Amino acid sequence: MILSDKEIRTYIQNTNTPMIEPFSEDHLQAASYDISMSGNISVLKRIGRVIDPSDKRDLDDMYEQVRIDNEGYLLSPGEYLLVELVEKINVPKNLVAHIRPRTRFTRAGILIADQHCNPTYEGRLYIGLRNVGPNMVLLKPGLKIAQFVFEELSSVPSEALWYENKENAAFQHETSFRGAKFGEAGWSDAGKKLYRDILASLEEGDK
Repeated sequence: MILSDKEIRTYIQNTNTPMIEPFSEDHLQAASYDISMSGNISVLKRIGRVIDPSDKRDLDDMYEQVRIDNEGYLLSPGEYLLVELVEKINVPKNLVAHIRPRTRFTRAGILIADQHCNPTYEGRLYIGLRNVGPNMVLLKPGLKIAQFVFEELSSVPSEALWYENKENAAFQHETSFRGAKFGEAGWSDAGKKLYRDILASLEEGDK
C-alpha cells in the first residue's frame, strides 16, 4: 500500500523519530513528499581511464566535492552528479521508501536516479542527476528535485535483515559524502574500528 498524505503526516506526528526531518506541509503531496537539494554536490570527474566498478578506490576517486551558493551550478549536457538532500529520512521497520523523479525535471531533460531505502535506514541521501537534454540547467540549493514515495510492507521483515542491523550498512547515518559502498563483512574488529574512525573524522571535518 502506498501511503497517502494522511498516513505520511501520521508517521511524522506520532513517532519518537520523525520519518522526515525537517518536515514542511508545503512539500506534502497526495501520495508523496517533495524533497530538495542542499548546497553540497559531488561532481563526476572525467579521469581518462577505465573504471573498475568493483574497486572502491576507483569509485571514490571519480567524484569532486563542491559547495554551491545561491548562484547555483550549471549542469552541462551529458553531465552527471550527486546532490545531497536537505531532508533526512528515517524509514520505519514496516515501510520502504522510494525516490521518484518530478515531471518538470523529466521534461527539462534531467534524469533522476531511482533509489530504494530499506526498513530502518536513517540518513541524508545523495541522489544522482544526469542532464540528457541539449541545454544547460541551473541547479540551486533548496530546489525541489524529486519525491519520496512510501510503501507499507505486508509484514515486518526479519530483524536480522533490518538495514540498521546489517554489517555492511555503509550508508547508515550518512551525513556527508562517503563515496562508494563497500562492506565490512570479514574485516577484523580493529579494521572496522579504524574505518569507522576515519569516516567520523571526515564527517567532523565537513562541519
